Amino acid sequence: MNNVIGGKLKLKKPIESAIKKKKKSSSSSKSSEPAHEESHHEHDEVEDKSDTRTKYEKKWEEQVKKMDTKNAKKIAEKSHRDRVNDFNEKLSKMSEHYDIPRVAGGG
Repeated sequence: MNNVIGGKLKLKKPIESAIKKKKKSSSSSKSSEPAHEESHHEHDEVEDKSDTRTKYEKKWEEQVKKMDTKNAKKIAEKSHRDRVNDFNEKLSKMSEHYDIPRVAGGG
């Protein structure tokens, strides 16, 4: 028991929430109107750069949204009672849906 080291645990990397990045200040030596137009243009570029998805990824997300809305509309059309009746009908058409399949034992 003499080999125990006391004290708190020291982490190799600092906690990410404790790290604060400094923002770069824009130079205000230019005239106000062109600087305003440039800052607006830079803002558009920043939005484009922050979205690192490819056009196919964007297209895929649009397709997923369309499919989700389509599925939500389909689900909203039927009531719970209708879904239960359809499920019971499906089970009645299946042969022996309640039986447990036999598992082959090795001996």
